[in-house]
Amino acid sequence: MRKAMRVLDLAAAVMARAGIALEIKGRRAAGVAGVASPDDLVREHFATRSLLSHGNFKSMQEAISALGGRPSWIVETGSSAWGPDSSRLFDSYVATFGGRFWSVDLRLEPMLKLRKYMSKSSSMSCDDSVRFLKRWVDKYSSHRVDLVYLDSFDLDISDPMPAAIHALKEFLAIAPALRDGSLLLVDDTPASGDWSPAPFRESAAEFQATHGIVPGKGMLIDLWLKGRPGVAKIGYLAQVLYKF
Repeated sequence: MRKAMRVLDLAAAVMARAGIALEIKGRRAAGVAGVASPDDLVREHFATRSLLSHGNFKSMQEAISALGGRPSWIVETGSSAWGPDSSRLFDSYVATFGGRFWSVDLRLEPMLKLRKYMSKSSSMSCDDSVRFLKRWVDKYSSHRVDLVYLDSFDLDISDPMPAAIHALKEFLAIAPALRDGSLLLVDDTPASGDWSPAPFRESAAEFQATHGIVPGKGMLIDLWLKGRPGVAKIGYLAQVLYKF
């Protein structure tokens, strides 16, 4: 089964790089019953699908709470069917409070795992994330995105530049849709080496000592946004959260 999935992932990645994207839409109708607030939604999600002790719990709670229970447009790169299960969290938000959710991943596996859980307010694509975001901006040029979550490239703490460069490309692609009130959440961007996963803290300390910056997926985005008027860093632990 795993071998077959790897073959499907490879085929989907080849198609995506050739510009042939796959897309599915959710079918589930209902939101999360008995949820009175975004905070309750996040707590319920992590309690049942992940762990309340997960390192991303606080930053995701901050991001979802900042949406204020309003109908929101959410875009995610790096579909997640494990760990914090972010794709299902964002889908639950739009299914409960209104809005739309798009998620993109170069792998086919997350789409296949998640499709039966997604609501009618959500779409999942197997595509190159940078190209997907550029197309998204072209298609919805008059619309602001309320929350963008960047998590599509695995971070190697000892060699963070490939992930950081990819995240910067994603940010630049979606930047025209980040307008007054938009939120940007970037995964794997620790505020200090202490927020790096325990097995990688030594590598993080070595990189910081050499380059003067904490290694992370969003480290180049952080340099790009530093000092920019109208952009505030409102959360910074294991992930970094900005408000525009």
